[in-house]
Amino acid sequence: MGREVRCWLCKSCSIASHSLDRTPTPVVDRAGRVASVLAGQPGADYARALDEVFELFEDAGRQAGLQAVSRQGPQKRGHFPAFNRGVTMGMGSSTPVALQTGFMSSTLDRLVGHQAVRRMAAYQDAAFSLWAPRLYAEYQRTDKIMREKLPHLPRNFHSLVFAAAAFNLGGKVWTFKHRDFLNWPFGWCAITALGRYDPTRTGQLILWELKLVVDFPPAATVLIPSAVITHSNTPVADGDAQMSFTQYTAGPIFRWVENGCRTEKELEIADPARYAEMQDSKDTAYLRRLGNFSTIDELLDRIE
Repeated sequence: MGREVRCWLCKSCSIASHSLDRTPTPVVDRAGRVASVLAGQPGADYARALDEVFELFEDAGRQAGLQAVSRQGPQKRGHFPAFNRGVTMGMGSSTPVALQTGFMSSTLDRLVGHQAVRRMAAYQDAAFSLWAPRLYAEYQRTDKIMREKLPHLPRNFHSLVFAAAAFNLGGKVWTFKHRDFLNWPFGWCAITALGRYDPTRTGQLILWELKLVVDFPPAATVLIPSAVITHSNTPVADGDAQMSFTQYTAGPIFRWVENGCRTEKELEIADPARYAEMQDSKDTAYLRRLGNFSTIDELLDRIE
């Protein structure tokens, strides 16, 4: 199953450096739960496929007139141009809604339909299901209920569990130190690096609470709870290029489904008893969610 990195919420050690090569590396907490995964990459042909994805992203950026620094100014994650496709919820919406992709709509449609991009997304999904099968099942259930209720919503990739994807373009993807507060705090997002750069000296991924600096080579994937772990990456060197692809599901979607496909306000009106029960259980709800994360021993038992 790869090496274990036991730096989860360690308060005494200095930041450690680890290499994310093809060998998956789980990051475990003190109870042995897999809290994050440096998921590596499969065989050499996969790396070649992701070189193709990088070229597709480059071409998409050129055709759209994108630059390394977004002309719209910095967004909360950095100065680079980023576009999201799929389904989200929050910021006033009472149900899950399709993300608006504007002038990039046809470009993103073309990208999600490309075989190499679908393969990258499928590997993220497969790594998620391998390392956190109970958590993955909750994503499956939530996505199924949402789409049964709202069948018109777009899907990025057939049968994959994440509701949305982010395309981080421009060739100089340097993210600020940040957390993705809209994402579900009890879940994972999947991030794959793309580009041409030396990962031992540039483009490293930093997971701040874990005290980890990770050599994050092109075609590698990491699964992290991005809403609760502060993360960033170091800028690439002059002449190098880095982009990335992320899949995630917004936290309000899980709450909407758990409320019976209603907002909390709607639940309070329709079912006051259920609403009161959920409010009373909020302080301990995290304990049930922690049970979604697998331990190393459980995962080893599954493959023996």
